[in-house]
Amino acid sequence: METKIRKLIRNISEDKLKSFLINYNLDLPENFTWECKSKNYYNILCASIWNYEDDNKQNLFDSIERIHGMSDELGQNALCAVIGNNETFLDQKSDYARSLWVYLNHPDKFITAEHYASHDYKRKSKEWNAFIGPKNREIDKSVENIAEFKKSVLNHLNISRKLNLEFSCRDKKDNNGNKFQIYILIAFHDGLPQSIQTFDNDEVVTKYFSPANDFGVSYDPIGGLIEVISSSKDNREFLAKKFANIFLKTEDDKFGIRLKKYNLSKFRSYQDLMKNVDAKDMIENIKVTLLKLKPLNSKNSNTLESPFSEKRTIYEIVQDWYAGNNPLAGSFEIKKVKLSIKFKADDKSPRGKLIHVNITEPNGCDLKDRTEKEKIIGDKYLEKWGIIENI
Repeated sequence: METKIRKLIRNISEDKLKSFLINYNLDLPENFTWECKSKNYYNILCASIWNYEDDNKQNLFDSIERIHGMSDELGQNALCAVIGNNETFLDQKSDYARSLWVYLNHPDKFITAEHYASHDYKRKSKEWNAFIGPKNREIDKSVENIAEFKKSVLNHLNISRKLNLEFSCRDKKDNNGNKFQIYILIAFHDGLPQSIQTFDNDEVVTKYFSPANDFGVSYDPIGGLIEVISSSKDNREFLAKKFANIFLKTEDDKFGIRLKKYNLSKFRSYQDLMKNVDAKDMIENIKVTLLKLKPLNSKNSNTLESPFSEKRTIYEIVQDWYAGNNPLAGSFEIKKVKLSIKFKADDKSPRGKLIHVNITEPNGCDLKDRTEKEKIIGDKYLEKWGIIENI
């Protein structure tokens, strides 16, 4: 926590920091001045916050924690999404300053941005699954549909009695720079009651509470992609289907959804990925630079890797090394592939840009938070190459 405090006070101007801390009765020396050029400014201010003793201490630390949590790239992207083209926001001098400004001036939007950022973080975790649904649909948030969705989910969860839904829209851009909206549903439901022992004055007492669990569903109308974030893998397909059938359906249209899964088996042998590339996409070369192999019925694995600059393919290298014992010809599963893609030179990258895409079975891919130019690999070519398997 002390590190987060130091980062906060070093990345926010004195006047804005003072306006944030003015409501907290910090124990500052009488000769302290709100000017970072003064001797020991950072050390004194950090010590005063760290050693703060007041009933509001936890509130102060929670606020610093939340502001710090939105200072990274995903947090800043989420704040930009909820604030939009606000000049005051854009004029803030640092990521911490932008986070603080939204926290103080738009607390409701700050909470929405926290939901967006949490959704993005979990998209990189094992709590995420993607499904293929219908394209170009509007969300029908009628009272009847919301009630039907709540009833279905509560019946499925079985243990929950309360379910709160929060809908929002997040602006995105497609590969051509055209704006579109991602629909996002954040839901909170109660879990099984729990108890903790805590102090009430000088007495140890038992307090009971019901934890608030959450899940998230997002819908991309351009690609028809439905993404579900839930700690329970068994719930994800159910939530995706109910979301699609209730909020996206029309009267004369019934449809199912398909799990988006990657099939890496074709990478057991060399693939000429460039033969399917369109010239307009400015891709100069594509190479497989990593293969992670796993023997059948084993938790062990072996990784084969070569640099993009290597003239030989990784398959030629493996054949040279292992000859008759080539693992790619044996009973090994391919669990992970790294594709290295070199884009041709343009105004932004005079030497061309090299990116690396990691794809992991069954549905892991790190393209979700790339630039729109780089996402074309996932939006267009993974399916074109036959890597995506819809089941």
